[in-house]
Order: sequence, then structure tokens, then C-alpha cells
Amino acid sequence: MILLIADPAISGMGAATAAVVLAAAFAHAGWNALAKRALDQRVAFLWLNLAAGAIGLLGVLAFGLPQGAAIPFALASVTIHLVYNLSLLNSYRLGDLSQVYPLARGMAPLLVALGAMAFAGETLSPVQLGAVAVIAAGLAGLAELRHLRDSHNRSAVALAAATGLAITGYSLLDGLGVRRAGSPFAYAALIFTLEGLLVTTVIALQQARAGRPLGGPGVAIGALAGAISYGAYAAVLWAQQRAPLAMVSALRETSVLIGVAMGRFLLGERLGRKRLAAAVAVGAGVIALLATGIRAG
Repeated sequence: MILLIADPAISGMGAATAAVVLAAAFAHAGWNALAKRALDQRVAFLWLNLAAGAIGLLGVLAFGLPQGAAIPFALASVTIHLVYNLSLLNSYRLGDLSQVYPLARGMAPLLVALGAMAFAGETLSPVQLGAVAVIAAGLAGLAELRHLRDSHNRSAVALAAATGLAITGYSLLDGLGVRRAGSPFAYAALIFTLEGLLVTTVIALQQARAGRPLGGPGVAIGALAGAISYGAYAAVLWAQQRAPLAMVSALRETSVLIGVAMGRFLLGERLGRKRLAAAVAVGAGVIALLATGIRAG
């Protein structure tokens, strides 16, 4: 998840906090790699959300509910999370992790930056404008525009873009909601509980209508990915209580580069020089943008 929370200053962080954030980056890329590796993405995402929702329910019992003012934001965020899950799982059915993951992750900071200029009247620094340009060029490279006539590539790119838009949407809502929640852990637990219930139900109904099973090879992978997903988010929340959000966000988004490496070395994806250069550009641009003030966690 991404939390757009204002932070007045940018400074360093302790070694322990940095290590936790890097671990969260590996974990985030890791659960996406697991979801991509699953033989049936629908089954994997069903059990991913079921596992994360079960852990979230335990969190609700431990931390209670967030304050009432945060509930509408949580409900809206969960609805967008449904779009996020369905777009992401279908993008992994059609595209490579090394293409889809950085494309989806890179869009959100870019859209936030452009939205800040267009709708909030914010002025970006020369470094931030340069980072925006680098991200845009990298995203265009990952989209492989010359191959958009291929229906699989076109669909994968469209779904990754939809995922990026969903990330942007729930990022804004969660950033506003968590400010009103009282406890970020209570807010996160509620989000995961409701998201798990909604997404699991929708995918289960889809599987039933299509006569497809709810179990199979994707069960174990999905459940493991769900637990890792919750752990990665909890780790970021822990770090955000101890270090400047911009620094936490920038370090966490090294997951873009980690995901590309996992696609190549763990999933055996073909990674040409152009895609590698595009992914590196997106990762470097996102890190620069976040480190200089466009915050996403």
C-alpha cells in the first residue's frame, strides 16, 4: 500500500530501520513474484486475500477499529482494492513480472506528481521534473509501444496501467484515512480484513460461475503471498513511525528493481537490454521523486 502523508523534513534513518524497509521491499517484490509464478492466478489471489484477511481480522481483535472518521475512507479504499487485485492478477496472466510490476508501481508516483501540479498548484523542483521525465520514458519503454499490436502485450500493458491507477486511488484515500484513524495499525487491519472478504468473495463467485475450482496448485503459494504481503505492509508502518516518510518511501520503492531481478533470475523471464534500461529508469526516477518530497510508502 501507499500512504500519502505529509512529512516536514527529509533526513537520514537508522541502520535497523533501513534494514527493515529493505526487507519490506524484498517481501513486496517477493509476494508479487509468487503470485506471478502460480499456475492459476485466480486461485492464488483468492487465497492470498483470504490469508491476508484472516491476519487482518486478528489485527482488528488486537488493535480494535480505527476512529469513525476513517471508516468512509477505508470503505472507499477497499472498493478500489478490488479493482487493483483483479487488474493485477489478470496482468500477471498475460505479462512478465519484469514488465508488469515496474509499470504498475511506477505509474502511481508519476500520477501523484502530475496531479499535484495540475490540481493542487504545486511546483516541482528541477530534480523532481527530471525524475518525472525519466519515469515517463521508462514507462514508455516498459509498455513496448512497438509491440502494442500484439493483443497479449496490449492487454498486459492496459491491465498494468489500470493497476497503477488503482494504486494511485487507494493511496490518496489511505493517506487521508490513516490521518483520521488514531492508530495506523488499526486502520491497516480493517483494510486487510475488508479487502480479504470482498476480493475473496468476488473471485470465488467468478470461479463458481466458470465452473473452476477454488483450490489447486495456487493455494499454498497464494496463502504464503498473503502472509508476506501483510508482513511487508506492517514493516513499512513500523518504519514510518521511526523515520521520515520520504526516506522510507524511496527506500521501499527499490522493490521495482528487485521485482525485475526476481523476474529474470527466479522466473527465468527474458530481459533484454531495452526492458532492463526502462525498468532501471523507472526505479531510479521513482526513488528520486520520493526522496525529494513526492511521498509513497
